[in-house]
Amino acid sequence: MDIIESKSWVEWLITIAKFAFCFVPVLYILLLIPMERRGAGFMQDRQGPNRSYIKVPYFGRIRLLGYVQNMCDGTKLFFKEMFAPKGASKFLYYVAPAIPFAIVFLSPCVIPWFGPMVFEWGGKVVTISGSILDSDVGILLLFGFSSLSAYGAVLAGWASKSKYSYLGSLRTSAMTISYEVCQGLSMMGLLVLAGSFSLTDIVSWQEHHVWGIVAQPVAFFCFLIATIAETGRAPFDVAEGEPELVAGYHTEYGAMQFGLFYMGEYSHICISSFLVATLFLGGYSVPFVTTETMQAHMGGSLAILCWVLAFLALAFLHMMHRYSKKLAASRQSNKNVILQEYKLYKLVGWVAALVFIAAGVASWMFYTPEMAHTAAGVNTIGTALGTAAIHLLVLVVKSVMFCWVWIWVRWTLPRFRYDHVMNLGWKIILNIAILNLVVTAVVAKLLGGN
Repeated sequence: MDIIESKSWVEWLITIAKFAFCFVPVLYILLLIPMERRGAGFMQDRQGPNRSYIKVPYFGRIRLLGYVQNMCDGTKLFFKEMFAPKGASKFLYYVAPAIPFAIVFLSPCVIPWFGPMVFEWGGKVVTISGSILDSDVGILLLFGFSSLSAYGAVLAGWASKSKYSYLGSLRTSAMTISYEVCQGLSMMGLLVLAGSFSLTDIVSWQEHHVWGIVAQPVAFFCFLIATIAETGRAPFDVAEGEPELVAGYHTEYGAMQFGLFYMGEYSHICISSFLVATLFLGGYSVPFVTTETMQAHMGGSLAILCWVLAFLALAFLHMMHRYSKKLAASRQSNKNVILQEYKLYKLVGWVAALVFIAAGVASWMFYTPEMAHTAAGVNTIGTALGTAAIHLLVLVVKSVMFCWVWIWVRWTLPRFRYDHVMNLGWKIILNIAILNLVVTAVVAKLLGGN
């Protein structure tokens, strides 16, 4: 009771607000589906989804760069009839798709979304962790959560009572076991250097030394390959294997049951991207800038952040201008409709650019050192929240970059044969990861002097 009563309302509010990060993978689903479909169109030299639209006064048909098409597809899946094939184990058949999607809300709990918030409030120094569950074995918990998603595929294949589904579930379980071993051993070198299983400590070590990708380049590539295989994406989608198994473990699923598997896959990509960014790209840390330096110049830090966002808005406007100019010179029959639609995008881009520029100027001019720190030199709550916002945005940018790597690999490489996938995991990546761990341990022992 003493601990509960000692917490102020601000601490409780921030702690409760952190639970919103559990829904970040769901938001990433809304980002990744259009990103993949547009990315596939780009790589295959086609436009991608561009038919569905909503009508807006003056601006006409608005397609939102293909996002309306994705909303229509999701709505169709939601309202389609759900059924179970004859002879299926109905309870397990209906429960299986929910397992991968349920894991989505557990995995974000151990990821450090920002650095520990330290600020003065009510005459005392408050420290709030950047993760929902600040555990000393956070990386082990995350691996434990992610491994549970394989149960959904295994149960789906067995409960469907289909030979294609069953073979797909066997492949899923075999590949999950194989590449989880590779994942664990490939990251052990970084854990030896950081000296902790806590993801927050690993990010802190990278911030004050060097990023994991520089300290452990071999481990990075092994971990990345194993993680792509864990998500079951091409070229490792042997569990689905359309030429051999129709659709693998979800052959007998349709409607929103298939949609749950689909969303679970994209959520797994989201969590994997955050994990790779946290372990090997410094997590929430800003390149070449420590958290202490950023907090000492919080006004300038917020200004630079706003100006970077303004630059991105201006880059989007430049892209729209080029598209409009090229479209106006073409003979496309519906070019006037599209040009009218682009006017809305340009309006939104200009408004965003002006808002971010104004916010940057205001931060630069009015956010003084006196506002950033108290007389005792401790951060104010404004500085703590500003630091958390910058850290969160940096982590999101890094994770989105890795999400694009997933899409890039899928639409570039052909599917591996099943035996080749197993050979790659057990005979190549596993051996390289073990050798890297041994070399890292020897070097760390020699340089550590202990």
